[in-house]
Amino acid sequence: MKQLILAITILFFRISFANAQDFVFSPIDVMQGLSDNQIRYILQLPDGRMVFKTSGNINIYDGARFRYIHQGIQSIYPLGTYKGHYRIYQSDDARLWIKDDHKLMCVDLRTEKYITNLNLYFKKKGFKRSVDDIFLDARQRLWILAANRLSTIDQRISLQIPATEGELQDLTSEKDSLYLFYNTGKVVCYDLKSKKKLYSAAAYPADQQKVFKSTSLVVKAKDGFYQLRNGSMGGCFFFDIQKRGWKKIMETHYALNTLVVDTNGRVAISSAKGIWIIDGYGREQRYFPTLKKADGGTLNTEVSTIFYDKQGGLWLGTLNQGLFYYHQTRYLFTNIGRQYFSTSLTSDVIVQAFAQDDAGYIYIQSQSGIYQYHPAHKNGIKLKPVDFHAIPGVILDQLNQNHSASSFFGDNQTSKLTDIRGWVWTGTYDGLKVFDPVSRKERIFYARDGLSNNFIKAILQDRFHNIWVTTSYGINKVQIDPRNAQIHFTSFRSDAGTLDGEYTNGAAFESTDGTLYFGGINGFSVLNFNSVKPNKQPLKAILINLFLRGEKIETGNKYDKRIILKESTPYTKSIELSYDQNFVSFEFSALNYQNPTQTYYRYQLEGIDRGWKETSSGQENERLTTAGILEASYTNLPPGNYKLRVMASNNRIWDGPVTEIYLSILPPWWKTNTSYIMFTTLGIFIVLTVISIYVKLTTKKLSQNHREQILLLRIRNLVEQQNILQTEKGSDHVQPRPGIILEEDTNYHNKAEAIFLARAMEQVEKNLEVPNYSVVQLSRDLNMDRTGLYRKLITLLDKSPSLFIRNIRLEKAASLLLDGTFSISEITEKVGFSSASYFSKCFQEVYGCKPSEYAEKAKKST
Repeated sequence: MKQLILAITILFFRISFANAQDFVFSPIDVMQGLSDNQIRYILQLPDGRMVFKTSGNINIYDGARFRYIHQGIQSIYPLGTYKGHYRIYQSDDARLWIKDDHKLMCVDLRTEKYITNLNLYFKKKGFKRSVDDIFLDARQRLWILAANRLSTIDQRISLQIPATEGELQDLTSEKDSLYLFYNTGKVVCYDLKSKKKLYSAAAYPADQQKVFKSTSLVVKAKDGFYQLRNGSMGGCFFFDIQKRGWKKIMETHYALNTLVVDTNGRVAISSAKGIWIIDGYGREQRYFPTLKKADGGTLNTEVSTIFYDKQGGLWLGTLNQGLFYYHQTRYLFTNIGRQYFSTSLTSDVIVQAFAQDDAGYIYIQSQSGIYQYHPAHKNGIKLKPVDFHAIPGVILDQLNQNHSASSFFGDNQTSKLTDIRGWVWTGTYDGLKVFDPVSRKERIFYARDGLSNNFIKAILQDRFHNIWVTTSYGINKVQIDPRNAQIHFTSFRSDAGTLDGEYTNGAAFESTDGTLYFGGINGFSVLNFNSVKPNKQPLKAILINLFLRGEKIETGNKYDKRIILKESTPYTKSIELSYDQNFVSFEFSALNYQNPTQTYYRYQLEGIDRGWKETSSGQENERLTTAGILEASYTNLPPGNYKLRVMASNNRIWDGPVTEIYLSILPPWWKTNTSYIMFTTLGIFIVLTVISIYVKLTTKKLSQNHREQILLLRIRNLVEQQNILQTEKGSDHVQPRPGIILEEDTNYHNKAEAIFLARAMEQVEKNLEVPNYSVVQLSRDLNMDRTGLYRKLITLLDKSPSLFIRNIRLEKAASLLLDGTFSISEITEKVGFSSASYFSKCFQEVYGCKPSEYAEKAKKST
């Protein structure tokens, strides 16, 4: 009798709700990058990314791409008592704990790798015995069950639970109370402060324990807990915390897989045969054995798992067909495709115009005939062909008028509209023109400005003065900022329910109830304006990828001997790069699952960008993909510290959180403070060394010049003494003439040396006017070899023979300059210099001035 009642109940739900297709699901499978189509569990991370556990591995989804975390056999830890299906917990230390039928695995989300030795991990935490099971409570505390002792992972709280209660299958918490759920259907409540048992309550009598003993899944709700139980049957129960009692919500003859509760308290349950939606703690239950897909097909398979995300989206994981996603704002448009038209499969359906009769029926004119559309037909979409002769004349006139209105424009024009402001909108083959008659200015907009396509098909102004534009691909809503008259475009493509193809010229219509109709190739799109709800869900951009010089950076890997990402990108707050790693690109995702093509970003790299840069999906020449991923690239960044700020929005209202990434470009080693100190020290050392060398050389030169002057005086004295010796022969003592200094010089010991120097000077003076008089000739005149002359003069005068000859010439030149009788050129010849320039150069080296300045300088010194 019970089975009969259950069958009647299921049949009632099936009949009542089989056509209640208010859910339209978009598929996400291996074609979009999912690792495999066997979905086992769904979870959402605190940062908003989705986690999908498949039979193959873990998939982390950012709204556009999947990242895979591969597991190895060494990462599996045996669980002693757990006999259920996949469950995934995220603890507050950024770890994912995955358990499945006596197996446990753990993923560190910061490194996106499995922990390979959980046995060692548990031992370090103080658990010496094997772990039998793990659980996560509502406060994100991880509990470990080992040998009937239940402890938190930090062992601050520990309970000894009696084995007589049965097999512990699940737990959760509420304030200071801990609730333990057993395979007997009983819940036992403990006070965590006193660690004492407060009470227990059974969900069903003892004779039903075998029916629901196999698995348990507990989900916290506002006033209590929902629990799914499976065995030979499936059941959903609700435990009221205040009343401390159970209520059976539903019972099925098949397994109930997973349960989720949304922010409004609505429950969704996945099962082997469709999904259940339950409101009001079971008072309203809707059953969907089959579900509608976006392509018009139906989903009829086991739904293995179900999940509500933070944006209100509903995710379904199937046994073998991948993922399916639904959001109430996603499919704003109803797509009436060619399958609703009675025409052959080979011929196109080109919708040309619309009209409406007094009963509210819509008439659609196509090249293959005229159809009547029933917007609110009780059996769903109803489109039927109408005989031409049965159509009222007023409707034919409307159709003809609307159709002809799109064909009178001139070359390159497809449509035209004057809006309530007086602006003139003109659609062309290449862009949308807007003319303001007040300012007499015309602007033109293209896909780079946000249009979904450059080829404009139709323009419509609705009763709320919104402008709608159809194109060769997609529909655009025009938004005009009243403050500055800036024009923005919101694009709607096939992922919003529009036609997956081209629209037709002028085929746009608004019915009396405000519904909008847009005609195209192979069908038309319908938008009920009353169903359009502004999307105020705040979005936050997260960093999902980093590229250096076009190469994707992986966590933990070295690049140019440097680990760039020590943690995965969503957990990275600062990045340090070397000076030659300054070609960097960032990828951000706003995790806009419901409408990825309606994602807007603004970003700024402080220190480089003067202000915010804004971009949106679909804009040409912008770094934003159609999947809503922002790519911000910077090249040749100079060394320094920067802060990248990124914001995301789905409505151009920038009131959401700001994501900040600190970027440091290190200078090259030669531009560091250490190198500056080293270079400064080295520079000071070099300067001091140069100064020291200069001082030494200058001192040496001055000393040398002084010595030369002294030697010349000595030579003159010796010559005078020689003259005295020649005139006073036979005298034993020589008396110097007045004005002649006779020195007692230890360098010249004897008269032979004095006589030698006098002879040498005499030979040079005799040949002063001979320019080519050389050391060789002097050595011949003195009857000496050249080497001997060199050694002799070096020993006596510390001068080479050539300098000896030159200095005598210069001394003679100085006396002639003082005399003032001869010109400089004449003196040059008289003292034997080959050229006046060479003479002047040598004279300046010895006397420190030009020959022309010498006489005047000598007068001043006297």
